Amino acid sequence: MDARTTVLVKVETDTGEYGIGEIWNNFPSWGVYEKVTTLKHGITPLLIGEDPLDIGEINAKLFRALTVLGLQWGALGPIYQSISGIDMALWDLKGKHMGKPVAQLLGGHDRQPVQVYASGIGPGEIENLIESHQEMGVSAFKLKVGKNDEQDFRNLQKMRGMLQPDDKIMIDANQAWDRENAIRNLQRFKAFNLTWIEEPLRCDDFNGYRFVRESTGIPVAAGENLYGERHARMALENRALDIIQPDLSKNGGISECRAMADIARSADVPFAPHFLGGAVCLAASLHFFSAVPGGVLLELDANPNPFREKLFTTPFVVKDGKLAVPQGPGLGMELDPEFVEHYRIDVSSLG
Repeated sequence: MDARTTVLVKVETDTGEYGIGEIWNNFPSWGVYEKVTTLKHGITPLLIGEDPLDIGEINAKLFRALTVLGLQWGALGPIYQSISGIDMALWDLKGKHMGKPVAQLLGGHDRQPVQVYASGIGPGEIENLIESHQEMGVSAFKLKVGKNDEQDFRNLQKMRGMLQPDDKIMIDANQAWDRENAIRNLQRFKAFNLTWIEEPLRCDDFNGYRFVRESTGIPVAAGENLYGERHARMALENRALDIIQPDLSKNGGISECRAMADIARSADVPFAPHFLGGAVCLAASLHFFSAVPGGVLLELDANPNPFREKLFTTPFVVKDGKLAVPQGPGLGMELDPEFVEHYRIDVSSLG
């Protein structure tokens, strides 16, 4: 990542009511144009005239019209990610219209604070990020690995030495290893009592994931790069995962991620939402986690990100290792209009 971007979606009705969603765009930074073009030319024409409160029917229409196109185009990612932003905005709109938080619309009534883990740590200097989050009460940390095996080992030694015995350590290889390297490294890393290894292999190597988890005994996590319910089912039927990680801004929004979590629960696999984006997806992830059964931890990027920290008029605050679920209608947060306007990118040239 060489820049921070976030793609916001506003869905507005003929009565002036609106909802806000977020489309994943961590990298590449120029991918913002791909998402906006897909949104404007592929999705928006399908939304005009639809009932915004009938989210299920809208999703069915979008996937029916665009899934095969995405397969032919080779662009399931931009399509699912763009639909994610629309779906998130529709849930926000519906909650505001009904005067209820999204978590309540999803069936959740006990909106307790959500335990988070600090991610995106390393592979460079790691001490400051760990210490700053320990001060917030965070007791679970995820280290980036896969660039340099010896550096990874040293970082794990350092991290384990900084943490309490019961604190959790996860590692994320971001698809960097082949099967041989994964097994060799994980056998060596087992001494650090890893809670999970995330994406040790290419995200579609389900047989390889099963081989890794069965060969090492270390739980395998993945999900951010599974596009929707169908891919999640394939991974689970192949016994590839111990933890599934739906991303509400990537996998099809709140609706499709709930379907992924439901499938995982039927397979007795918990979920831990992936999140590395802006404030809108974080708010949605908190509502989702608090309402959908089966969640264990919510990811929180440990690195500074103004689009997470300053996008809303009221910032998120980690207390005792947890984030509160917004209590207002919809997603329960309001954008800071001056901040949004300051960072707005002109995409009018895209038609």
